[in-house]
Amino acid sequence: MAKLFRSAILLASCLGQLVLSSSSTWAQTTERMELGASYSFVNANAPPGDCGCFSMNGGSGWFSYNFGHGLGLVGEVGSQYASNINRTTTDLTLTSFLVGPRHTWHPGHRIAPFGQVLVGGAHASGALTPTSSGLPVSENAFAMAAGGGVDVALGRHVALRLLQADYYLTRFDNGVNDHQNNLRIGEGIVFRFGRER
Repeated sequence: MAKLFRSAILLASCLGQLVLSSSSTWAQTTERMELGASYSFVNANAPPGDCGCFSMNGGSGWFSYNFGHGLGLVGEVGSQYASNINRTTTDLTLTSFLVGPRHTWHPGHRIAPFGQVLVGGAHASGALTPTSSGLPVSENAFAMAAGGGVDVALGRHVALRLLQADYYLTRFDNGVNDHQNNLRIGEGIVFRFGRER
């Protein structure tokens, strides 16, 4: 997992250099609202103690309202799935419902980096879900995603989410410390609409 974190940091640094060296603007105005969808990969760490890491794949969709000066409010729903976890018959579906602020640097430019902190809840179901009876059940817990990414405008109303990387925390009962430290990486597409400012 340390190699994955180092790779994500290196990629973010390279993208940051690209953003800082680019001064061209794509449009002088930005749209009030965004609707987006993305593929997401999660490096999950569900069992306590050792890493116990496994990979999950899925996607997310979000809606954001931009108040101005790069500040917006985001609502996001995401779901990821894994089967045959660590070469066993266990599976897990993890669905999150998150909301929070997003700050976009250089809104209206062709390349626009952003940072966000989203909080809410997560729902887990499948054989890996913790239970005292040993039978598969579902469980709800606190969840948080903190990170950022880079959007690249393809046109006035469409952008490519080139990269998004988040620290993705869930607080499911695991009998030890009741938290899972996950890494979420994604890319997708953004549609912008609404009143211009």
